[in-house]
Amino acid sequence: MKAVTVSQKGQVAIPKEIRERLRIKTGDQLIFKISKGKIILEPTINVPRSQAWFWTEEIQQKIKKAEKNFQAGNFKRYDRIDDLLGDLKE
Repeated sequence: MKAVTVSQKGQVAIPKEIRERLRIKTGDQLIFKISKGKIILEPTINVPRSQAWFWTEEIQQKIKKAEKNFQAGNFKRYDRIDDLLGDLKE
């Protein structure tokens, strides 16, 4: 653990070892979170607005649920497209 000093402008420098370990580069963006009285910095990436819906908590939970169902074998195979379309109509 390494201590850093807050500047007059509220700035801190991320130690080199941490930047290297997390591959944080100049110009990268970080998210600030507060949890249980602690500051958490999380590296982030930019996502086009048209794709942002995919990364919402709701969609990610649905994807995880679908993956668990698939891994558990909870899916149906179709040999004919007409059978699939019939099930979709119902």
